[in-house]
Amino acid sequence: MLLLKLTIIPLAVLALGIMERLHGPRVAGWLSGFPVVALPLQLFITLDHDTAFGSASALGAWYGLVAWLSFAMTYSWCSRFLNWFWCIVIGIAVWAVMAVVMLEAQQLSPWTKLLPVLGFVLALFAYPRGEASDEQREHVWWGLPARMLAGAVLTVVITQFSEALGTSWSGLFSTFPVIASVIAVSNHIQYGSRAVREAVAGMSMGIASVGAFCFSLYLLLAITGVWTAFGLALLASSTAHALTYLLFKHKGAKAKA
Repeated sequence: MLLLKLTIIPLAVLALGIMERLHGPRVAGWLSGFPVVALPLQLFITLDHDTAFGSASALGAWYGLVAWLSFAMTYSWCSRFLNWFWCIVIGIAVWAVMAVVMLEAQQLSPWTKLLPVLGFVLALFAYPRGEASDEQREHVWWGLPARMLAGAVLTVVITQFSEALGTSWSGLFSTFPVIASVIAVSNHIQYGSRAVREAVAGMSMGIASVGAFCFSLYLLLAITGVWTAFGLALLASSTAHALTYLLFKHKGAKAKA
């Protein structure tokens, strides 16, 4: 199991990094919305505990998307005026505040489950727009290894301490923006604010598939087995990603117009 934890997410991150090199930060941002991190983490958490724990953790991950979007949007806007260090500090601080807010929101009305949906809709209108760039970029040697290492560390830490963290925090941390932060920082350092805004523009659309996965998993683990629940949740996520592809193409064409 440990070997799987150390390889699945880093390999997925590697594939994502290759796609970024081939097609640019906007496409990479959109593809990062697919649950390449949340799916393995939620699976490991569920297998390590039980379906009830997994379902509650998936709900925590669903709420965590609000904090994730808050980080991405904060970093993107700050990148216009600040260097990468202050952007990441402010972005993670905003994530932490929103994570606590979402933790409290779970204890309130069931209607608070709509907050991630509202956050997604808001992000679609608020993300920084700009023409998608097709410029050729040079890539530093440490970019992909750093992303893979970050993914491996996140997987091991969350799964090892999930019981101590509890269902809500383990879910929230499963959507911690480790991949988003590495993509944002590496693009910021190498290519500047414009590349960051392109990446976030893609992320703000692709995140719908993570949301579809987490919410479906939350519902399904309560009524069916582990593999059936994950299979159907992955189907829901793939469907959402296919639908956002149409929006992604429309936004890209509109930006070039």
